[in-house]
Order: sequence, then C-alpha cells, then structure tokens
Amino acid sequence: MRTTGKILFFAGMAIALFIGIIISIDIGDFCNLNKDNLPTSIWDYPALCFILWGFGVPIGLIISATGIMMTGGAKTGTALKFGLIALVIYLFVSFANGPMPHIPFLFGIGGAILLLLYFLILWKNAKQFKTNIYKLSGYTSLVIGFWFTCGLGSRQYQPMLGQGESPIDIMLYFILAMLFFWLSERKQNKQILK
Repeated sequence: MRTTGKILFFAGMAIALFIGIIISIDIGDFCNLNKDNLPTSIWDYPALCFILWGFGVPIGLIISATGIMMTGGAKTGTALKFGLIALVIYLFVSFANGPMPHIPFLFGIGGAILLLLYFLILWKNAKQFKTNIYKLSGYTSLVIGFWFTCGLGSRQYQPMLGQGESPIDIMLYFILAMLFFWLSERKQNKQILK
C-alpha cells in the first residue's frame, strides 16, 4: 500500500497546491466572478470554480494526510478510516456553519477550551519541554496565532452585534487541533513510561 499512499499523497498535494496557489492569485479573474457576474445556480461555471477554490485545498490536505499514513505503513483500513472521518468532519463543519449566526458566547467557550488544552499540554509535559524548547515554542506560537486569527475572524461581527455567519468553524478546527495535540502527547508519554 505504500505505492497507493504515495499516489494519494502527491495527488492531494497537487490538488491543494494548484487550487491554493493558481486560483488564489485572483479568484475574480480566474473564475470570472465579480459583482456583475454572480452565478444564477450552483452549476454555473463561476459557482463551480468558486466551490473548487473554497473546498479544494482542505480536501487535498485530507487526501495527502491519508496517503502519508499509508506511505508510513499504517494499515489501509486505518488510513481510509482517518480520511473518511476527516472528510465527514470537514463537510459537516463547512455546511453546518452556513446558516449559523455568530454567537459570541460560543466563540468564547471555544477560546477557553483552546487555552485549557494548551495549559494541560504544558503541565503534563513540563519535563519534556525543558529538553525540547522547539516543541514548546511551536505550541506557544500556535496558540498565539489562534488568538489573533480568532480576533480577526470575529472582528467583522463586532459592529453587527452577533449577526451574520459565524467564524465558529475556524474555532472548531483549532479546538480539534489542540485536542489531537493533547492526545498525541498523552500517547507519547505513555509509550515513554513503558
């Protein structure tokens, strides 16, 4: 399955890079999408192009991650289960967020969960971090980046007092990232103790 894994890895990488770089140069020019040329249905060319741009990079990342698991020797079932679950989570969060208004209280709960998971990681891995300052710096930088990204994402809602689509999907992905970091550190610690 290592060959299949490599194919998936490079296919996902190509999708993400093509869409992320080429189309992002100017989505308006590439997709012929502007205020005077809004699509009348989801099946029109500008709409399909925009959907490809909006969903292609995350899907490419999921395909690459599934492929790298196979390349690394994970069982095919495990890698495919990971890919399918990641895809389902991505699609659920993407589509469920559309009709949801911004609720600042939920955003605040998400921020508190992020900080709690960060502090748990630090507390449980204090000895490890004294010998691995890069890992500690990475976690700290990531959480600081979360803070500024969340501020940027919620800024558009400040004058609207809670109206409009919520940036809660960003918060959910950050929570998942920190949760998986936490689980990874716990698993690594258990293996070290054995």
